[in-house]
Amino acid sequence: MTVNLRQLAESDLSHSIEKEWGMSVTLIDPDGEIYTGLKGQVLNFTQQENPETGEIVVINKPVITLRISSLDRVPLPGENWIITYPTSPVSGAATKDGLFSATRAPEDGSDIGFMRMYPQDTEQED
Repeated sequence: MTVNLRQLAESDLSHSIEKEWGMSVTLIDPDGEIYTGLKGQVLNFTQQENPETGEIVVINKPVITLRISSLDRVPLPGENWIITYPTSPVSGAATKDGLFSATRAPEDGSDIGFMRMYPQDTEQED
């Protein structure tokens, strides 16, 4: 039996990103087209190295991972999209809007079928 590694990776992504970690997100492309019914991994915190101490710290910076094959249209570099995502893994949690561009991801996983988004706040602070 021949195993296609891309198909195996795609199957794994379907299970891990959409089923095991799946949370509902909505995307709006630059033309205003709305993409609903998407599920992905939503992490509301991420780890980052403190450049002064070298210590790893947890910061409030969301990272959302979607399976590329679940998208009708893949964001192109330089395009600004809006993503609506839950602020907590609790059922019925509030949602938040963020702005992202495909160029912001330091690594996007496109070689193995996923895309990471790092949304920026769209709300104005007083």
